Parts: sequence; structure tokens; C-alpha cells
Amino acid sequence: MRRFAIGLLFIAAACTTAPKPQTQPSAPQKAFFGDHGFDLSALDRTVNPCDDFYQFAVGNWRKANPLPATFPRYGRFEELAERNRGTLRTILEESANAAGAEKGSATQKIGDFWTACMNEQAIEEQGLAPIADELGRINSITDRWGVVETIHRLQMRPVATFGVEQRSGNPVFRIGPQNDFKNSNMIIAVISQGGLGLPERDYYLRDDERFRDSREKYAEHIAAMFRLAGMDEASARADGDRVVALETELARASMSAVDQRNPDNVYHITQVADLAAQHPSFDWRGFFSSIGLANLQSVNVAQPDFLREAERLLDEMSVDSWRAYLRWNLLDAAAPALPTAFVNQDFAFRGQVLSGQRELQPRWQRCVRIADASIGQLLGQEYVRRNFTPEARRKMGELINNLIDALGEDIPKLPWMGVKTKTQALAKLGAFKRRIGYPDVWRDYSALDFSRDSYAQNLFASREFTLRRNVNRIGKLYDPNEWGVFTPATVNASYNPARNFITFPAGILQPPFYDPNADDAYNYGGIGMVIGHEMSHGFDDQGSKFDAAGNLRNWWTPEDLKNFQARAECIVNQYGEFVVEPGLNIQGKLVTGEAIGDLGGLTIAYRAYQRSLQGKPRQQVDGFSPEQRFFLGFAQIWGENMAIEEQRRRALADPHAQGPFRVDGTVANMPEFQKAWNCADGTKMVREAGKRCSIW
Repeated sequence: MRRFAIGLLFIAAACTTAPKPQTQPSAPQKAFFGDHGFDLSALDRTVNPCDDFYQFAVGNWRKANPLPATFPRYGRFEELAERNRGTLRTILEESANAAGAEKGSATQKIGDFWTACMNEQAIEEQGLAPIADELGRINSITDRWGVVETIHRLQMRPVATFGVEQRSGNPVFRIGPQNDFKNSNMIIAVISQGGLGLPERDYYLRDDERFRDSREKYAEHIAAMFRLAGMDEASARADGDRVVALETELARASMSAVDQRNPDNVYHITQVADLAAQHPSFDWRGFFSSIGLANLQSVNVAQPDFLREAERLLDEMSVDSWRAYLRWNLLDAAAPALPTAFVNQDFAFRGQVLSGQRELQPRWQRCVRIADASIGQLLGQEYVRRNFTPEARRKMGELINNLIDALGEDIPKLPWMGVKTKTQALAKLGAFKRRIGYPDVWRDYSALDFSRDSYAQNLFASREFTLRRNVNRIGKLYDPNEWGVFTPATVNASYNPARNFITFPAGILQPPFYDPNADDAYNYGGIGMVIGHEMSHGFDDQGSKFDAAGNLRNWWTPEDLKNFQARAECIVNQYGEFVVEPGLNIQGKLVTGEAIGDLGGLTIAYRAYQRSLQGKPRQQVDGFSPEQRFFLGFAQIWGENMAIEEQRRRALADPHAQGPFRVDGTVANMPEFQKAWNCADGTKMVREAGKRCSIW
């Protein structure tokens, strides 16, 4: 489900040979590079910072850190994430080796999950047994009622798959909890489009050679997986073609990623009685009853046009096509938990073809990732004890206060915003809530049971636990301790417009983003920009539609809204010029919010840093002024290398621009950068005065 929260980065789906895992609990991190924090060895001094600041700041880092074979993208985010996973691995192994762990304890559950995941021999011996019964039921479908019944059943018991890669998992649609956009204290049910196995609808619909090739290889991949599951060659190929044809029709009906950015486009409260009358083939009353929502009165249908087309396809596509689609849906989702032949074939397509990842990640790394995604708050409690202190939480709170103060001083001075809108903006800023490090109340996993017997069954149990938990939230007041998919070890941050809060997991509050031992310039350019980025989401093209309470409401005067939209359009046009590869540019309208977050976040962080310098001596460090060190602290967190296949995927599906565009696109708009680096007008990192974009 497309979650209506705005994050700093989508972490790559598969990871790598990166740093060696830690075998002892992590010690507190020291400043990596002296008191200033940023990495002098990363600089490419052959490049003029006014011509290409990204290359100047991280060019040698990129050269020294070529893309590992087991990553589609490797950057500073992944570098830190792998250090965190080293700590998680230690916790998992210690739990697995703990003698006499009490049944039902965190140690028992963590240890059993790890042991089962690492037991490749048992996985090989079990073969398709974990999904054999479900496959048998799908193969026995003879009519449309059987199709509908299976679509319903798989909503609540799909195989667990985690990560950002697109998998089928939920056939046709998805259901989950959502803050009511018009009454944000309440959690309502949302039904949204789903059921596509390729990363984004354009993979099905674009007619150039790159995407035709992806579709052909997708059909071949499906057929290969069907053969591994026991089908003959001719049947496997025929069913592979059926699946791609059906998914292509679903893709045609799907709302684009750009259109989904507008919350008005995905908010359609519908009475269950009306939904049942409009789409009788789906038996919505029966479905809601089967998942424990028999008394549900209304639901948000995020994409009504998609459901209408899905209803048509249910009636018009053959039962053979639907049976093949459902069989594939299950097999595709189950692949990571199946024997090696399935894992390797799955990787050959999803890793190599779609993401450009050359080698499969070692087993232990995959198991750490899946454990964090499945039971992250069990692991997280021990992770926090080892890696995050109350003092770090307190200092982060102070940094957030400093940036809120800086934005609070800036808003009244904005020349393009009137008094009435400024009053509303300040009210929203004053209502910002923050979540730092970890939840105040940990998730209760007492209803979740694991054993060492079956990795797949543990995944089933984890996924079903999560789905049941989410369904049980519907119709209740919002729980402020709900952290969604973020675990304490996550290297990311987010803003939720429907609750007006910002979230910073403990995992990101470490070098290279934050180091309490380093220069303030480094920290304001790094984690300060991250804080400002998330704050700016409250006023981007999405967040600006929500008020201080998190409700979808226009609080802008017509003139101020027009001024804001013009400023946002400046960013759309700028980023739309960035070329990923010939014939494929960044989608300016897709990355608008994140680009506003970057520009607004860095601007706010810079002003907060300037306020912090008042009364302090201005020192040159390693030849760089405070302002130059600030911009280096910002640029160096975006160092990355990425396969072209992954760049292509992100250009279509990711609302974040890629590292070089995020850095150079942001600083080119800032007069403060031009002054700090003495850049002449006309240099590449200085946009013409009439073309510069600005928000704050």
C-alpha cells in the first residue's frame, strides 16, 4: 500500500558485501574525521566546487567505493545501515545461542526466527510444502467465485515479503489502516490499487526498447518459476503470457505515481453498502466479514476507477488467466522463503534485470534484513540499549527546537505570503510533534509464535500478525506510539502530514549524519538538513494541503496559494531537466515534494547554523570556512553509486531524485552557497537570478 508518509529516502531493496559484521556490541561512534566530521579524503579537488559541487564533495568517495556486486545502490545510507545490521546480527546470534530461553520471551522469538532463516538445509528439504495447500486450492479454481474467494483469502495470508521492491503479494487490491484525512484522530480502512509484479505501471505501458525488454524477461521469469513449481514447458509459457497480459490491464487502470501525490485524488469515502452495490462481483461484504470487519460502515476507496476496471476484468478475463495470475501472485511472494532454485531465479530477474545487482546477498545479510522487517521492535529494544543513549535523544530534541525556531523566525519575513496564511503556517509549525529514536511504548508481540522448524511458516506468522494488527486498528483512535514500518535501526526519517509529526529513528542518528563530537557545521549540514527536510514536508505540495491538526483543509488564501504553486512549479521545471539516461529524465512532478524538502531543509538548517554561530569565533578548519563546512556536511551524506537499472526504476517510481541531482539541484538555488564558495555568476552551481527556486 502506498503509505501517506513522506520519507527522506527509499532504501534499496537488496544489499551487499559491505562492511564486516560486528561480532561485539557496538561502542559509541567517534568522529570519523577529526573535529570537523566531514571526510577530506572524499573530496575530488580536481573539480571546481562551483562547477559540480557533488563531484567535488564526494568524487573520491565514489571512486573508493565502487558499486559492490550485491547492491543496486550503495551510498552513505547503506554504509550506515550495514553497520547497524552488524549490531542486529550480533543480537540475533546471541539470542539463537542463548541456553534455556523462556518460551514466549523476546530472546526465544528472536533466536528461533534467526535459526530457521539460516537453516538452508531445512528449507531445501521442505521444498514447496509451505505453500502446497494454497497452490492446490488455486489450481482447483473452476469459476469466478473461486477467483474472488482466493483474492479475499490471500489478502490476509500472503507470504511475507519486505523491502521496497515491488512484488505481487496482494492480488488486485490492498487493504489497510489510514488516518482519516478529514478527521485525523481516527483510523479508517483504505482500499488501494495493487497486484502488479513490476515496479511501476510505466514498466507495462512504455513502448521503448528498455521496457519491452523488461516485459519479455518478466514473462520468461514467470515461466521459469512455474517450471520450477512443476509445470511443463508449454503450460508454463502460456501461463506466463497470461499473467503479463492481465497485469498489463491492471496497470492501464492504475493511477500514476504523480497523480497519487495529490491527497484529494486518493480520498473517496464510500459507504460499504454503496461499494457492494457498485462492485457486486467482489463480494465486499463477505470480504470485510472474513477479516473481522463485519460491522464496517465506510471505507476510503483510494482509486475508484481502478476498482471499476478490476471489476470488468474479473468478469471478462478467463478463469485460466485469473488462476495463472493467482498462482503467480503466491509463488512470487513466497520466492525468498523457498529453496535455492527459486531464490536464484527470483534474484536473476528482480536483482539483475530490474535493479542491476550482479550478485545475490549472502544469506546472513538477507536474514538480518528480514528479521528487522518482521520483528523490528523486538530487535530494536536491544539495539537501542547498545546504540542509543538518553543523552543522544535529548540532544536531537535540542537540534529540532533550533530548526523550529529558525523557521519560526523566517515565516513572518516571507515577502510572498500574506498575514492570514502566515498565522496558519506558524500555528502548524507550533503544532509539530516529534518522535526520536524509538517508541515510548514497545509493540506487543505476545500473540506471535515462532519455531526453529520452518522459516516460511515464521514468515507467514509474522505477516499475518502484522495484517491482523493493522485491521484491528481500523475504527479506533490513532495510537501515537504507532511507528509503522520504521524500526529503531532504520536509516531514514519521515513526516506524516495526517498527524503533523516528524520521525527520526535511532538508526540514522549516527555518523555520517550526526556526530556529537564533530563540528556544528557538520551536524547542521547533515542531521540538521534531515530535520529541516522533514519539517519542510509540512509545507510541500502534499503537506501544505493539511492543517495543524493533520486534516485535509485549505488554509491558504487564493493569492498565497498561487504564489506557492508558482514556486513549486519552478522546482518541477528544474528537476525535469535532469537526465538519467537518454530518453529518460527525472519526473519533476514526482520529486516535487522531496526537492522542496531538500531546498527548504537545507535553507532552514543553514539559518539555524548561522544563529548558532552568534557570539562564537569563526574558525577556518582544514582551509574551509564554517559555511563551506556546512555545505560539505550536507553533500557528503548523499555520496552514492547506482546501477543504471536501479536509476531507471527510481526515475519512474521513487519520489526522491538521485544523489547528484539532490545536491547540485539544491545548492544551485541558494545564494548562501554562491557566497560561501565565491562562485561567479554563470557557473554551473549558480542558477540565473530569474530561474532560482526558493520557498523560505
